[in-house]
Amino acid sequence: MSSRPGAARGRLAAVVVSSVLAAGPIEAHGPIHEQIEALSARIDSDPDRAGLYLRRGELWGADGNFEAALADFDRAERLAPTLAVVDLARGRALFRAGRLVPAKAALDRFLAASGEPPEALAVRARVLVKLGDFRGAARDYERAIAGWERPVPEFYLERSRVYAALGEREQALRGLNDGIAKLGPIVSLQLPAIELELALGRHEAALARVDAVGAGAPRQEVWLARRGEILEQASRATDARRAYRAALLALEAARPTRATRELESRIQAALGRLDGHADMEADP
Repeated sequence: MSSRPGAARGRLAAVVVSSVLAAGPIEAHGPIHEQIEALSARIDSDPDRAGLYLRRGELWGADGNFEAALADFDRAERLAPTLAVVDLARGRALFRAGRLVPAKAALDRFLAASGEPPEALAVRARVLVKLGDFRGAARDYERAIAGWERPVPEFYLERSRVYAALGEREQALRGLNDGIAKLGPIVSLQLPAIELELALGRHEAALARVDAVGAGAPRQEVWLARRGEILEQASRATDARRAYRAALLALEAARPTRATRELESRIQAALGRLDGHADMEADP
């Protein structure tokens, strides 16, 4: 008997999605205003289809016209009072508009009615972050990620930031490692992992990550320079100089750009800094 509410919510979520899809494809796939015009024409000829208002409202929200979006969502709700997904769309629009408390209320209603789809949990987590409820946001991110077969890297990043904001660096790092294990050694996940390793005083672990990412990178000079920075931070002057000089050598083959010139200046400044600190602790 206890499994029936969850099954009912799952069926409701499926009905919600199918109701939106039943509106059919949008004829215009160009700029948002063209899509809005196409939907408006369809609404003129078929004014009682809630899904059309819902989809136009989402386009209004994407365009930044939140009042028009909310008006369309209200109309969709009047036409189809059981269409729970209206609250998801409403919550997104209110969040974008910075109206956080009503955004959370709308998302709470949707999640209570629809079996907690991961997409909605992720949106509410973002709202909770803005409201300063990091613990609540962490719970929503955990459930969202667990519910997705293949979550996007952004959710692992956002969850990690929440745990870091709570002062739980180990948990923040474990979360990134989970993402790397599932999605592969994505640079966008490795970069904050490197910073967390350093914050935890784990220079060797940070260097291992730099080497792993840099091994297949087209811009070796960037990762060699980062290696030098970590070694310098660890007071390993000789190894730091070696890494910085290797980065300069790699830069010689790079096309001169503003970015490469800035990197070269940063490396030269680091070498000058090392040379100016002869009393730096000797490498082990």
